[in-house]
Amino acid sequence: MIHLSDVKKFERCATFYWRHVHEPIYPKPFVYYNEDLIELVKKRLRITDCFEGKRGDAKEVALAALKEHKVLVNARFVYEDLRIKIPIMIKQAQGYVLYFPYANCYPKESEAQYIKDHLTVLKWLGIPVSAVYVIHLNAAYIREEELCVDALLCINDCLYNAHNRMQHTLDSLLEKCARDLQAVLLAMRHVAALSEQKGERGKNCTRGAKCLYFDRCFQKPQANSILHLVNSAHKGRMEQQGRKTLKEVDLSLLEGNRLQYAQIMADQEGGLFYDRYALSSWLKGSIVYPLSYLDFEWETYAYPPYSGMKPYDVLCFQYSLHIEETKGAPLLHKQFIKEKDCRISFIEKLLADLPKEGSIMVFNMEGAEKLRLKQLAEQYPQYREQLHAVCDRMVDLALPFVSGNFYHIDMEGFYSLKKLVTIFSDFSYEELEISYGLDAVQAWRMLQELDEQTQAVLKEQLYAYCAMDTYAMWIVYHSLLSLVETGCLHKMHIASVNTDA
Repeated sequence: MIHLSDVKKFERCATFYWRHVHEPIYPKPFVYYNEDLIELVKKRLRITDCFEGKRGDAKEVALAALKEHKVLVNARFVYEDLRIKIPIMIKQAQGYVLYFPYANCYPKESEAQYIKDHLTVLKWLGIPVSAVYVIHLNAAYIREEELCVDALLCINDCLYNAHNRMQHTLDSLLEKCARDLQAVLLAMRHVAALSEQKGERGKNCTRGAKCLYFDRCFQKPQANSILHLVNSAHKGRMEQQGRKTLKEVDLSLLEGNRLQYAQIMADQEGGLFYDRYALSSWLKGSIVYPLSYLDFEWETYAYPPYSGMKPYDVLCFQYSLHIEETKGAPLLHKQFIKEKDCRISFIEKLLADLPKEGSIMVFNMEGAEKLRLKQLAEQYPQYREQLHAVCDRMVDLALPFVSGNFYHIDMEGFYSLKKLVTIFSDFSYEELEISYGLDAVQAWRMLQELDEQTQAVLKEQLYAYCAMDTYAMWIVYHSLLSLVETGCLHKMHIASVNTDA
Protein backbone atom coordinates (compact mmCIF):
# COMPACT_ATOMS: atom_id res chain seq x y z
CA MET A 1 0.00 0.00 0.00
CA ILE A 2 1.26 3.45 -0.94
CA HIS A 3 0.35 6.40 1.26
CA LEU A 4 0.12 9.81 -0.32
CA SER A 5 2.74 11.07 2.13
CA ASP A 6 5.14 8.61 0.45
CA VAL A 7 4.92 10.66 -2.75
CA LYS A 8 6.82 13.46 -0.99
CA LYS A 9 9.55 11.01 -0.03
CA PHE A 10 9.80 9.72 -3.58
CA GLU A 11 9.98 13.20 -5.07
CA ARG A 12 12.73 14.16 -2.67
CA CYS A 13 14.81 11.14 -3.67
CA ALA A 14 13.99 7.72 -5.11
CA THR A 15 16.58 6.14 -2.81
CA PHE A 16 15.06 7.88 0.20
CA TYR A 17 11.69 6.30 -0.69
CA TRP A 18 13.23 2.87 -1.33
CA ARG A 19 14.98 2.88 2.04
CA HIS A 20 11.80 4.06 3.77
CA VAL A 21 10.02 1.02 2.31
CA HIS A 22 12.73 -1.56 2.98
CA GLU A 23 14.76 -0.30 5.97
CA PRO A 24 12.89 2.59 7.58
CA ILE A 25 14.35 4.92 10.21
CA TYR A 26 12.00 6.74 12.54
CA PRO A 27 13.70 9.90 13.84
CA LYS A 28 13.15 11.50 17.22
CA PRO A 29 11.20 14.73 16.80
CA PHE A 30 12.94 18.01 17.60
CA VAL A 31 9.62 19.45 18.76
CA TYR A 32 7.21 18.24 21.41
CA TYR A 33 3.69 18.10 19.99
CA ASN A 34 2.04 18.50 23.36
CA GLU A 35 -1.52 18.69 22.02
CA ASP A 36 -3.52 16.63 19.54
CA LEU A 37 -3.91 18.90 16.52
CA ILE A 38 -7.05 17.18 15.26
CA GLU A 39 -8.73 17.60 18.64
CA LEU A 40 -7.83 21.30 18.62
CA VAL A 41 -9.24 21.66 15.10
CA LYS A 42 -12.47 19.95 16.14
CA LYS A 43 -12.87 22.53 18.92
CA ARG A 44 -12.05 25.35 16.50
CA LEU A 45 -14.70 24.18 14.02
CA ARG A 46 -17.19 23.28 16.79
CA ILE A 47 -17.30 19.66 15.68
CA THR A 48 -19.03 17.41 18.19
CA ASP A 49 -20.80 14.74 16.14
CA CYS A 50 -18.69 13.08 13.46
CA PHE A 51 -17.25 9.91 12.02
CA GLU A 52 -13.64 9.36 13.08
CA GLY A 53 -11.44 7.09 11.04
CA LYS A 54 -8.80 4.90 12.60
CA ARG A 55 -5.50 3.49 11.44
CA GLY A 56 -6.09 0.19 9.65
CA ASP A 57 -9.68 0.94 8.57
CA ALA A 58 -10.77 -1.14 5.59
CA LYS A 59 -11.32 0.86 2.41
CA GLU A 60 -15.10 0.41 2.65
CA VAL A 61 -15.37 2.08 6.09
CA ALA A 62 -14.94 5.71 5.02
CA LEU A 63 -17.10 5.22 1.90
CA ALA A 64 -19.90 3.90 4.08
CA ALA A 65 -19.45 6.79 6.50
CA LEU A 66 -20.08 9.28 3.67
CA LYS A 67 -23.66 8.06 3.52
CA GLU A 68 -24.26 8.22 7.27
CA HIS A 69 -22.36 11.29 8.52
CA LYS A 70 -22.15 14.95 7.60
CA VAL A 71 -18.70 15.38 9.15
CA LEU A 72 -15.78 12.99 8.73
CA VAL A 73 -12.48 13.23 10.61
CA ASN A 74 -9.36 11.34 9.50
CA ALA A 75 -11.32 9.49 6.86
CA ARG A 76 -9.14 7.02 4.98
CA PHE A 77 -9.87 6.34 1.33
CA VAL A 78 -8.22 3.88 -1.04
CA TYR A 79 -7.92 3.94 -4.81
CA GLU A 80 -6.18 0.85 -6.18
CA ASP A 81 -3.07 0.61 -3.94
CA LEU A 82 -3.02 4.30 -2.92
CA ARG A 83 -4.33 5.32 0.49
CA ILE A 84 -5.11 8.89 1.52
CA LYS A 85 -6.34 10.45 4.75
CA ILE A 86 -8.56 13.53 4.72
CA PRO A 87 -8.23 15.30 8.09
CA ILE A 88 -11.58 17.14 8.08
CA MET A 89 -14.42 17.00 5.56
CA ILE A 90 -17.82 18.59 6.04
CA LYS A 91 -20.72 17.91 3.69
CA GLN A 92 -22.36 20.91 2.02
CA ALA A 93 -24.96 21.19 -0.74
CA GLN A 94 -22.35 21.57 -3.53
CA GLY A 95 -19.89 19.02 -2.17
CA TYR A 96 -17.47 18.60 0.73
CA VAL A 97 -15.52 21.39 2.37
CA LEU A 98 -12.04 20.13 3.25
CA TYR A 99 -9.69 21.41 5.95
CA PHE A 100 -5.99 20.53 5.97
CA PRO A 101 -4.40 21.29 9.37
CA TYR A 102 -0.71 22.11 9.79
CA ALA A 103 1.20 22.07 13.07
CA ASN A 104 3.26 25.06 12.02
CA CYS A 105 2.75 28.78 11.58
CA TYR A 106 3.48 29.21 7.89
CA PRO A 107 2.48 26.25 5.67
CA LYS A 108 4.29 26.84 2.40
CA GLU A 109 2.99 27.09 -1.16
CA SER A 110 4.74 23.82 -1.97
CA GLU A 111 2.00 22.10 0.04
CA ALA A 112 -0.45 22.92 -2.76
CA GLN A 113 0.73 19.90 -4.74
CA TYR A 114 0.17 17.60 -1.77
CA ILE A 115 -3.36 18.97 -1.33
CA LYS A 116 -4.03 18.73 -5.07
CA ASP A 117 -3.07 15.05 -5.06
CA HIS A 118 -5.67 14.44 -2.34
CA LEU A 119 -8.29 16.15 -4.49
CA THR A 120 -7.25 14.05 -7.48
CA VAL A 121 -7.85 10.81 -5.56
CA LEU A 122 -11.22 12.04 -4.29
CA LYS A 123 -12.16 12.87 -7.90
CA TRP A 124 -11.19 9.35 -8.96
CA LEU A 125 -13.52 8.05 -6.24
CA GLY A 126 -16.36 10.32 -7.34
CA ILE A 127 -16.38 12.39 -4.12
CA PRO A 128 -17.22 16.05 -4.90
CA VAL A 129 -15.28 18.89 -3.24
CA SER A 130 -16.65 22.44 -3.10
CA ALA A 131 -13.96 24.28 -1.11
CA VAL A 132 -10.57 23.75 0.51
CA TYR A 133 -8.99 25.56 3.48
CA VAL A 134 -5.83 25.23 5.51
CA ILE A 135 -5.69 25.55 9.29
CA HIS A 136 -2.41 26.53 10.93
CA LEU A 137 -0.92 28.01 14.08
CA ASN A 138 -1.04 31.74 14.67
CA ALA A 139 2.56 32.92 15.16
CA ALA A 140 1.37 36.01 17.04
CA TYR A 141 -0.77 34.12 19.57
CA ILE A 142 0.32 34.49 23.19
CA ARG A 143 -1.31 32.12 25.61
CA GLU A 144 -3.06 33.36 28.72
CA GLU A 145 -4.09 31.01 31.55
CA GLU A 146 -6.24 28.86 29.24
CA LEU A 147 -5.48 27.81 25.69
CA CYS A 148 -7.82 29.65 23.29
CA VAL A 149 -8.19 27.58 20.11
CA ASP A 150 -10.00 30.38 18.27
CA ALA A 151 -6.94 32.60 18.65
CA LEU A 152 -4.38 29.79 18.31
CA LEU A 153 -5.63 28.39 14.99
CA CYS A 154 -6.00 30.42 11.79
CA ILE A 155 -8.27 29.34 8.93
CA ASN A 156 -7.10 30.54 5.51
CA ASP A 157 -7.64 29.99 1.81
CA CYS A 158 -3.99 30.85 1.15
CA LEU A 159 -0.55 29.36 1.69
CA TYR A 160 2.70 31.20 2.46
CA ASN A 161 5.65 32.00 0.24
CA ALA A 162 9.32 31.73 1.25
CA HIS A 163 9.07 35.08 3.05
CA ASN A 164 6.11 33.90 5.17
CA ARG A 165 3.65 36.07 3.29
CA MET A 166 0.31 35.12 1.76
CA GLN A 167 0.61 36.00 -1.91
CA HIS A 168 -1.64 33.58 -3.80
CA THR A 169 -4.98 31.98 -3.02
CA LEU A 170 -5.07 28.23 -2.57
CA ASP A 171 -7.40 27.89 -5.56
CA SER A 172 -4.92 29.67 -7.84
CA LEU A 173 -2.09 27.49 -6.58
CA LEU A 174 -4.10 24.30 -7.04
CA GLU A 175 -4.83 25.22 -10.66
CA LYS A 176 -1.09 25.06 -11.37
CA CYS A 177 -0.64 21.64 -9.73
CA ALA A 178 -2.36 19.38 -12.25
CA ARG A 179 -0.20 16.37 -13.09
CA ASP A 180 -0.34 12.70 -14.02
CA LEU A 181 -0.41 11.18 -10.53
CA GLN A 182 -0.79 7.70 -12.00
CA ALA A 183 2.59 8.06 -13.71
CA VAL A 184 4.18 9.05 -10.39
CA LEU A 185 2.63 6.03 -8.67
CA LEU A 186 3.85 3.74 -11.45
CA ALA A 187 7.42 4.98 -10.95
CA MET A 188 7.10 4.51 -7.18
CA ARG A 189 5.92 0.92 -7.58
CA HIS A 190 8.88 0.21 -9.83
CA VAL A 191 11.38 1.63 -7.32
CA ALA A 192 9.78 -0.16 -4.34
CA ALA A 193 10.02 -3.50 -6.18
CA LEU A 194 13.78 -3.20 -6.75
CA SER A 195 16.02 -5.43 -4.65
CA GLU A 196 18.57 -2.62 -4.33
CA GLN A 197 18.65 1.11 -4.90
CA LYS A 198 21.90 3.05 -4.88
CA GLY A 199 21.93 6.68 -3.85
CA GLU A 200 23.41 9.51 -5.87
CA ARG A 201 24.73 12.41 -3.88
CA GLY A 202 22.87 15.66 -4.51
CA LYS A 203 21.64 18.82 -2.82
CA ASN A 204 18.75 17.04 -1.11
CA CYS A 205 21.21 14.81 0.75
CA THR A 206 22.28 17.65 3.03
CA ARG A 207 19.76 20.44 2.39
CA GLY A 208 18.43 21.76 5.71
CA ALA A 209 19.82 18.77 7.58
CA LYS A 210 21.66 15.61 6.63
CA CYS A 211 19.29 12.96 5.26
CA LEU A 212 18.30 10.19 7.66
CA TYR A 213 19.77 7.61 5.29
CA PHE A 214 22.92 9.52 4.33
CA ASP A 215 25.30 7.20 6.18
CA ARG A 216 23.67 4.14 4.60
CA CYS A 217 23.93 5.55 1.10
CA PHE A 218 27.51 6.78 1.22
CA GLN A 219 30.73 5.62 2.81
CA LYS A 220 32.22 8.07 5.27
CA PRO A 221 34.76 10.17 3.36
CA GLN A 222 38.30 10.59 4.62
CA ALA A 223 38.92 13.47 7.00
CA ASN A 224 40.43 15.75 4.35
CA SER A 225 37.85 14.92 1.68
CA ILE A 226 36.66 17.77 -0.50
CA LEU A 227 33.14 16.67 0.44
CA HIS A 228 33.74 18.24 3.87
CA LEU A 229 34.20 21.69 2.28
CA VAL A 230 31.70 23.94 4.10
CA ASN A 231 29.28 26.32 2.39
CA SER A 232 30.22 24.93 -1.00
CA ALA A 233 27.68 24.59 -3.79
CA HIS A 234 30.19 22.84 -6.05
CA LYS A 235 32.00 20.28 -3.86
CA GLY A 236 30.07 17.41 -5.45
CA ARG A 237 30.99 18.65 -8.91
CA MET A 238 34.65 18.95 -7.93
CA GLU A 239 34.63 15.46 -6.43
CA GLN A 240 33.21 14.08 -9.69
CA GLN A 241 36.09 15.81 -11.51
CA GLY A 242 38.48 13.67 -9.48
CA ARG A 243 39.43 16.29 -6.91
CA LYS A 244 39.32 14.16 -3.78
CA THR A 245 41.02 16.29 -1.12
CA LEU A 246 40.63 19.82 0.18
CA LYS A 247 43.99 20.93 -1.17
CA GLU A 248 42.90 19.89 -4.68
CA VAL A 249 40.03 22.39 -4.73
CA ASP A 250 39.24 24.20 -7.98
CA LEU A 251 39.68 27.85 -7.05
CA SER A 252 37.31 28.94 -9.82
CA LEU A 253 34.49 27.01 -8.11
CA LEU A 254 35.29 28.24 -4.61
CA GLU A 255 33.07 30.71 -2.75
CA GLY A 256 36.19 31.86 -0.92
CA ASN A 257 35.15 32.43 2.70
CA ARG A 258 37.62 32.27 5.60
CA LEU A 259 36.46 28.89 6.85
CA GLN A 260 37.03 27.32 3.43
CA TYR A 261 40.48 28.90 3.40
CA ALA A 262 41.21 27.40 6.83
CA GLN A 263 40.14 23.95 5.63
CA ILE A 264 42.35 24.09 2.55
CA MET A 265 45.32 25.38 4.55
CA ALA A 266 44.86 22.67 7.19
CA ASP A 267 45.09 20.02 4.48
CA GLN A 268 48.19 21.66 3.00
CA GLU A 269 49.85 22.07 6.42
CA GLY A 270 49.47 18.47 7.55
CA GLY A 271 46.13 18.65 9.35
CA LEU A 272 46.09 21.86 11.41
CA PHE A 273 45.65 25.51 10.56
CA TYR A 274 45.28 28.34 13.04
CA ASP A 275 45.75 32.09 12.92
CA ARG A 276 47.90 32.61 16.00
CA TYR A 277 47.62 36.39 16.01
CA ALA A 278 43.84 36.44 15.49
CA LEU A 279 43.35 33.85 18.25
CA SER A 280 45.66 35.72 20.61
CA SER A 281 43.84 38.98 19.98
CA TRP A 282 40.45 37.38 20.58
CA LEU A 283 41.54 35.59 23.75
CA LYS A 284 43.11 38.70 25.25
CA GLY A 285 40.41 41.12 24.20
CA SER A 286 37.29 39.11 24.98
CA ILE A 287 37.86 37.35 28.30
CA VAL A 288 37.49 38.90 31.75
CA TYR A 289 37.76 36.79 34.92
CA PRO A 290 35.94 35.33 36.77
CA LEU A 291 35.08 33.31 33.69
CA SER A 292 31.75 31.47 33.67
CA TYR A 293 31.01 28.58 31.29
CA LEU A 294 27.25 28.33 30.74
CA ASP A 295 24.98 25.90 28.90
CA PHE A 296 21.18 25.43 28.81
CA GLU A 297 18.90 22.53 27.95
CA TRP A 298 15.38 23.27 26.77
CA GLU A 299 12.17 21.82 25.39
CA THR A 300 10.43 23.20 22.29
CA TYR A 301 6.63 23.09 22.38
CA ALA A 302 4.57 23.22 19.20
CA TYR A 303 1.58 24.45 21.21
CA PRO A 304 2.15 26.92 24.07
CA PRO A 305 1.64 24.97 27.33
CA TYR A 306 1.91 27.89 29.78
CA SER A 307 0.89 31.52 29.97
CA GLY A 308 3.03 34.04 28.12
CA MET A 309 4.26 31.47 25.58
CA LYS A 310 3.76 31.43 21.80
CA PRO A 311 3.70 28.50 19.36
CA TYR A 312 7.14 26.92 19.13
CA ASP A 313 8.41 28.75 22.20
CA VAL A 314 10.96 26.95 24.34
CA LEU A 315 11.10 26.21 28.04
CA CYS A 316 14.55 26.09 29.65
CA PHE A 317 14.56 23.30 32.21
CA GLN A 318 18.27 22.87 32.99
CA TYR A 319 21.57 24.66 33.09
CA SER A 320 25.16 23.86 33.95
CA LEU A 321 27.57 26.54 35.15
CA HIS A 322 31.30 26.07 35.67
CA ILE A 323 33.09 29.07 37.20
CA GLU A 324 36.83 29.74 36.89
CA GLU A 325 37.65 32.54 39.36
CA THR A 326 41.12 33.18 37.94
CA LYS A 327 43.04 31.66 35.07
CA GLY A 328 43.77 28.02 35.88
CA ALA A 329 41.88 28.06 39.20
CA PRO A 330 39.88 24.95 40.21
CA LEU A 331 36.40 24.94 38.69
CA LEU A 332 33.32 25.60 40.81
CA HIS A 333 30.19 23.91 39.48
CA LYS A 334 26.55 24.96 39.88
CA GLN A 335 23.53 23.45 38.22
CA PHE A 336 19.74 23.50 37.96
CA ILE A 337 16.99 21.17 36.80
CA LYS A 338 13.27 21.23 37.43
CA GLU A 339 10.09 19.83 35.88
CA LYS A 340 6.97 21.52 34.43
CA ASP A 341 6.80 25.33 34.29
CA CYS A 342 10.08 26.21 35.98
CA ARG A 343 10.82 29.47 34.15
CA ILE A 344 10.86 31.79 37.17
CA SER A 345 12.87 29.31 39.25
CA PHE A 346 15.31 28.98 36.36
CA ILE A 347 15.76 32.75 36.07
CA GLU A 348 16.12 33.42 39.79
CA LYS A 349 18.63 30.63 40.46
CA LEU A 350 20.67 31.51 37.38
CA LEU A 351 20.91 35.16 38.45
CA ALA A 352 21.91 34.05 41.95
CA ASP A 353 24.52 31.54 40.73
CA LEU A 354 26.25 33.69 38.13
CA PRO A 355 29.13 35.87 39.32
CA LYS A 356 28.19 39.55 39.24
CA GLU A 357 31.03 40.34 36.88
CA GLY A 358 33.34 38.68 34.38
CA SER A 359 32.80 37.05 31.00
CA ILE A 360 30.15 34.39 30.43
CA MET A 361 31.31 31.90 27.84
CA VAL A 362 28.69 30.08 25.79
CA PHE A 363 28.84 28.16 22.52
CA ASN A 364 26.91 29.45 19.49
CA MET A 365 25.25 32.02 21.73
CA GLU A 366 23.11 33.97 19.24
CA GLY A 367 21.01 30.95 18.37
CA ALA A 368 21.03 29.40 21.82
CA GLU A 369 21.57 30.81 25.32
CA LYS A 370 21.34 34.49 24.42
CA LEU A 371 18.16 33.93 22.43
CA ARG A 372 16.65 31.91 25.29
CA LEU A 373 17.34 34.71 27.80
CA LYS A 374 15.85 37.33 25.52
CA GLN A 375 12.70 35.24 25.20
CA LEU A 376 12.49 34.91 28.99
CA ALA A 377 12.97 38.67 29.30
CA GLU A 378 9.91 39.20 27.09
CA GLN A 379 7.84 36.74 29.10
CA TYR A 380 8.96 38.17 32.46
CA PRO A 381 9.69 41.89 31.99
CA GLN A 382 10.45 42.28 35.72
CA TYR A 383 13.73 40.44 34.99
CA ARG A 384 14.42 42.10 31.61
CA GLU A 385 17.20 44.43 32.72
CA GLN A 386 19.08 41.70 34.61
CA LEU A 387 18.76 39.15 31.81
CA HIS A 388 19.89 41.61 29.16
CA ALA A 389 22.89 42.45 31.35
CA VAL A 390 23.79 38.75 31.35
CA CYS A 391 23.53 38.70 27.55
CA ASP A 392 25.87 41.70 27.32
CA ARG A 393 28.60 39.75 29.15
CA MET A 394 28.43 36.71 26.89
CA VAL A 395 31.37 35.61 24.76
CA ASP A 396 30.83 33.09 21.94
CA LEU A 397 33.39 30.28 22.02
CA ALA A 398 32.22 29.16 18.58
CA LEU A 399 33.61 32.35 17.00
CA PRO A 400 37.21 31.14 16.43
CA PHE A 401 35.87 28.13 14.55
CA VAL A 402 33.09 29.83 12.60
CA SER A 403 35.50 32.56 11.48
CA GLY A 404 38.16 30.10 10.28
CA ASN A 405 40.78 31.10 12.85
CA PHE A 406 41.16 27.42 13.79
CA TYR A 407 40.57 24.28 11.77
CA HIS A 408 41.71 20.72 12.29
CA ILE A 409 41.20 18.12 9.58
CA ASP A 410 39.54 15.76 12.06
CA MET A 411 36.71 18.29 12.49
CA GLU A 412 35.40 17.05 9.11
CA GLY A 413 33.55 20.28 8.42
CA PHE A 414 31.85 20.48 11.83
CA TYR A 415 32.58 22.60 14.88
CA SER A 416 30.09 21.34 17.47
CA LEU A 417 31.31 20.86 21.04
CA LYS A 418 30.93 17.11 20.61
CA LYS A 419 33.33 17.22 17.69
CA LEU A 420 35.77 19.73 19.21
CA VAL A 421 36.13 17.90 22.52
CA THR A 422 37.56 14.90 20.63
CA ILE A 423 40.08 17.20 18.90
CA PHE A 424 41.33 18.70 22.16
CA SER A 425 40.99 15.74 24.56
CA ASP A 426 40.64 11.98 24.84
CA PHE A 427 37.04 12.28 26.05
CA SER A 428 33.94 11.41 24.03
CA TYR A 429 30.30 12.13 24.79
CA GLU A 430 29.63 8.50 23.92
CA GLU A 431 30.97 7.61 27.38
CA LEU A 432 27.91 9.26 28.97
CA GLU A 433 24.57 7.55 29.59
CA ILE A 434 22.90 10.51 27.85
CA SER A 435 25.05 11.73 24.97
CA TYR A 436 22.73 13.74 22.69
CA GLY A 437 20.51 16.77 23.22
CA LEU A 438 17.34 15.04 22.03
CA ASP A 439 17.99 12.19 24.44
CA ALA A 440 18.27 14.74 27.25
CA VAL A 441 14.96 16.31 26.26
CA GLN A 442 13.20 12.95 26.14
CA ALA A 443 14.65 12.02 29.54
CA TRP A 444 13.32 15.29 30.99
CA ARG A 445 9.85 14.55 29.58
CA MET A 446 9.87 11.28 31.52
CA LEU A 447 10.96 12.75 34.87
CA GLN A 448 7.57 13.70 36.27
CA GLU A 449 6.16 10.24 35.50
CA LEU A 450 8.83 8.28 37.39
CA ASP A 451 9.17 7.20 41.00
CA GLU A 452 11.66 9.13 43.16
CA GLN A 453 14.44 6.55 42.96
CA THR A 454 14.34 6.26 39.16
CA GLN A 455 13.93 10.02 38.88
CA ALA A 456 17.11 10.57 40.90
CA VAL A 457 19.11 8.25 38.61
CA LEU A 458 17.84 10.00 35.49
CA LYS A 459 18.57 13.42 36.95
CA GLU A 460 22.18 12.41 37.58
CA GLN A 461 22.48 11.37 33.94
CA LEU A 462 21.03 14.71 32.84
CA TYR A 463 23.40 16.57 35.16
CA ALA A 464 26.37 14.70 33.70
CA TYR A 465 25.37 15.49 30.11
CA CYS A 466 24.81 19.21 30.64
CA ALA A 467 27.92 19.52 32.85
CA MET A 468 29.99 17.95 30.08
CA ASP A 469 28.95 20.78 27.75
CA THR A 470 30.31 23.46 30.08
CA TYR A 471 33.38 21.38 30.92
CA ALA A 472 33.96 20.87 27.19
CA MET A 473 34.03 24.64 26.80
CA TRP A 474 36.74 24.79 29.47
CA ILE A 475 38.71 22.14 27.56
CA VAL A 476 38.40 23.97 24.25
CA TYR A 477 39.18 27.41 25.71
CA HIS A 478 42.29 26.25 27.58
CA SER A 479 43.47 24.24 24.59
CA LEU A 480 43.33 27.39 22.47
CA LEU A 481 45.26 29.25 25.17
CA SER A 482 47.92 26.57 25.22
CA LEU A 483 48.12 26.52 21.41
CA VAL A 484 48.69 30.27 21.27
CA GLU A 485 51.26 30.19 24.08
CA THR A 486 53.26 27.12 23.02
CA GLY A 487 52.50 26.70 19.32
CA CYS A 488 51.61 23.04 19.94
CA LEU A 489 48.30 21.22 20.14
CA HIS A 490 48.16 18.64 22.93
CA LYS A 491 45.20 16.45 23.80
CA MET A 492 44.07 16.69 27.42
CA HIS A 493 43.48 13.54 29.41
CA ILE A 494 40.02 13.72 30.99
CA ALA A 495 39.49 11.37 33.92
CA SER A 496 36.11 12.68 35.14
CA VAL A 497 33.72 15.60 34.97
CA ASN A 498 32.73 17.58 38.06
CA THR A 499 28.91 17.57 38.40
CA ASP A 500 28.69 18.35 42.09
CA ALA A 501 26.73 21.54 42.81
